[in-house]
Amino acid sequence: PGGGGTPLAAGLEAACRLAEQVRRSGASPVIVLLTDGRANIARDGEPGRAHAEADALLVARQLRALRLTALVVDTSPQPAAAAQRLAREMDALYRALPHAGAAELSAAVQALPRQAG
Repeated sequence: PGGGGTPLAAGLEAACRLAEQVRRSGASPVIVLLTDGRANIARDGEPGRAHAEADALLVARQLRALRLTALVVDTSPQPAAAAQRLAREMDALYRALPHAGAAELSAAVQALPRQAG
């Protein structure tokens, strides 16, 4: 369990920048995101769940537009709608951590299609 502020959009933007760097070098990046999907810090650093979630979904759609390969691992005690929606917006594979062991997660990452720029 975590707690505190979750600047999810900022984390997704950082993943996007890193993936684009990897792509420019000729490799095929894969983003593996461990989250419950519940953002509460907006891109501008301000608290507030509604604004933060809208920002996170906006960046998720940007990741989708860039055709970045991704896996969203839901860290909630039970599968969470927020993480599922984030995965859908990213066009990412979704796995719920309580129901997926290390072997399944490893296999899911290995099976992700690699998309070169």
